[in-house]
Amino acid sequence: MDNVILSEEDTKKRYIEPALSKANWDFESIKMEYGVKAKDYKFSEGKIDIKTGKRDKSTIKKADYVLFHNGIALAVLESKAYKYEDSEGIEQAKNYAKALKAPFAFSSSGKGFVKYTLTKDFKGVTKENLSLNAFPSPRELYEAYKKWQNLTNDNLLQTHCDLSQTTPRYYQNNAINAALIAAQKGQNRILLVLATGTGKTLIAYQIAHRLFNQTLPNGKKIEKILYLADRNELINTDTTRTFKSFAKGIYKIENRNFKSGYSLYFGIYQQFISGSEENNDKKEHYKALSKDFFDLIFIDECHRGSARADSTWREILEYFNSALQIGMTATPKFHKEQRESQEAGELEKRDDDNIDYFGEPVYQYSLQQGIDDGYLAPFSVVELLSNVVQEGYTPELGKRDEEGREIPQETFTSPDFNRTIYLKPQIRFVAKEVSKFLHHTLKNPYAKTIIFCEDQRHAQLMKDALQDENKQEMAKDSNYITRITSDDDKGKALLDDFKSVSKRYPVIATTSQLLSTGVDTQMVQVIVIDKIVRDKSLFKQMIGRGTRLNEVLESKGKTHFYVLDFKGIAKEFLNDPDFDGEIEFIGTDEVREREKKPESTTEPNDLPPEPPIIRIVEDEKIEIYTKYESVIILRNVNGVLTPITQSLESFSGEKLQNTKAFESYLKTLRTGDKATREELLNKLEEKGIFIQELGQMDKFKNCDEFDILLSLAKGTQALSRTQRAKKANKFLESLQPKARELLELLLEKYAQGGIDELDSGVFKNEPFKSKYTNRSTIVEILKEYGGVNVVLQNLKNTLYEEVS
Repeated sequence: MDNVILSEEDTKKRYIEPALSKANWDFESIKMEYGVKAKDYKFSEGKIDIKTGKRDKSTIKKADYVLFHNGIALAVLESKAYKYEDSEGIEQAKNYAKALKAPFAFSSSGKGFVKYTLTKDFKGVTKENLSLNAFPSPRELYEAYKKWQNLTNDNLLQTHCDLSQTTPRYYQNNAINAALIAAQKGQNRILLVLATGTGKTLIAYQIAHRLFNQTLPNGKKIEKILYLADRNELINTDTTRTFKSFAKGIYKIENRNFKSGYSLYFGIYQQFISGSEENNDKKEHYKALSKDFFDLIFIDECHRGSARADSTWREILEYFNSALQIGMTATPKFHKEQRESQEAGELEKRDDDNIDYFGEPVYQYSLQQGIDDGYLAPFSVVELLSNVVQEGYTPELGKRDEEGREIPQETFTSPDFNRTIYLKPQIRFVAKEVSKFLHHTLKNPYAKTIIFCEDQRHAQLMKDALQDENKQEMAKDSNYITRITSDDDKGKALLDDFKSVSKRYPVIATTSQLLSTGVDTQMVQVIVIDKIVRDKSLFKQMIGRGTRLNEVLESKGKTHFYVLDFKGIAKEFLNDPDFDGEIEFIGTDEVREREKKPESTTEPNDLPPEPPIIRIVEDEKIEIYTKYESVIILRNVNGVLTPITQSLESFSGEKLQNTKAFESYLKTLRTGDKATREELLNKLEEKGIFIQELGQMDKFKNCDEFDILLSLAKGTQALSRTQRAKKANKFLESLQPKARELLELLLEKYAQGGIDELDSGVFKNEPFKSKYTNRSTIVEILKEYGGVNVVLQNLKNTLYEEVS
């Protein structure tokens, strides 16, 4: 065969793989002591398209060859067909090597090899050309790796992961190796930063498994391990079960009883310290243990307390300072602006952060990386700002709160709401919009939803308002809506049910802080923000409640989620260049400049200080509403955020004017089945024609998608379903009484639910199910008019006769 026409696969088999085999690389090695980690090594799942819920196969990362030593990626090799230059695939090899934290990248088209050695920051390279017979052996490449890492000893790297339950993903492997390498170099405090939902518990287990009974460079042998958290929810049964190889040596610290004789301890810091210095009842229970009792400590959600020098976390960690300490978080405390001001000489003293204690993270994996790799769910933001959030609320003179106290006649702004004044009409507005979103926009009243409120009182008022809005669902199950807060024992008891992937109830949970971090909520599809948040870490943690995918139930739609923002804060964070999200916005116009409120300095478990006067206000005279005058920021095919400053109706109308398929769209909406119509609506949304969102506007609320589309295209008043139903009167008059009575019932259903009700399947539901004993009765009634399907089609033609 002429080499010039060799395909890539032929080039691999004839030249590249023999060269690797000659250099002693093993293609069959299962343990990968030295081996090629399979050809066509796929190390990402592919980004999920938020519109279709399907993975974009073009975004899957798949390397031709990855060369490993004991789970450490040493090099990536990309191959090309013989007709290309050997350097053709080197850029792709470099990018994959960067993702896998491999220092070497190779490319070949069968004539030789091009080698890149990456710099430590993976930004620069040095280049070398190798002959086909000069590919480095496993030992040579591993020795080069150790030199690149400045490693003189590697005993910790010779350990193995536990692959009995699951194989770590590539980024988990990166984190495990980064921690081991840092420990091998003698680093005693290590920070791992990975987005919520990426499996930090599994990472901790594999590190513990590999370090157990190993000796650190300082001579300390790892025999007792502590997994430290600040809430029991973080050390539940699922967490402890992950540490499989320690099954017989696990002890969960309770009642401040520190038993000896175990290898792995789980504990919350309240078991180590109780009381406080302020109340003169502080007890340092941890001092019952020797300072060297623990050899390795994992600190879960370490951003929540270990940053502050005077926190109880730091007190515990500094007491056990001889232990190797590994902090894990999605959102490290890092005071960037304060640090910059201090470096510029503008600030004498700044606040402590996680970097002060742990040092720079040894590995980071961001939310955006997780979304791009297909391991985390992408999301859309819907901004719904009411008139009072944008303009404030000024009570009329002499207005009193529910306690009978006169309210100062001043303008209360958004940061005041649900802090110093609880405005019930605004709370009802949020409850109504959330309910409408579940029932009408998502068409799924059982989509798990978390509503973040300012405090526990606000969470209770929101729960009450939601129950009023969802009486039908509450009648089915009283746990449809619950409050899950630290002082609500009934709600906390339902937390496991809310997290469950199989239990339907509770569906909606109102909370203030309890669900903001560390709780695995796989099935949450809607995150509602009704609180002022100024801390980026807390915002990321709140968003993180929705980022988990559910692989088993993926076909049912948990491929993405929504953020409903009633405070206008999401845009401020997501447009921050330091925030790692590339998000689609649908929402109201820019929020007016709001009064800055001081941030709370309390830790999440502390109750915030109550303001001196709390006012709960009922004001039936004010009208709460939101306009669909919007700034929409859409993510286009290239991932660029594009602002459109006009109304949603105008924007959709302009997009529709630019399409040539308008008549076919109308025909599909008039004659297509339900699945075909839904497919079209999704297609229109991709084009920027938001028919379903427009259907929530008052002017379109009782209109079919057909009439909304017609109105957008022609600029005419949309007919309501009731008006369309009247057009069928002449058609009904031509029928016998039984047939007329049957179709009058059907038209009532149509007026309420739209064209989906003009489907033959509707006769299985009420009121037909009760009125007609079986379907054969209906078939008999309509038989003389051509049968059920013919009558339904004639009815549709009559309803939409002006465009038939």
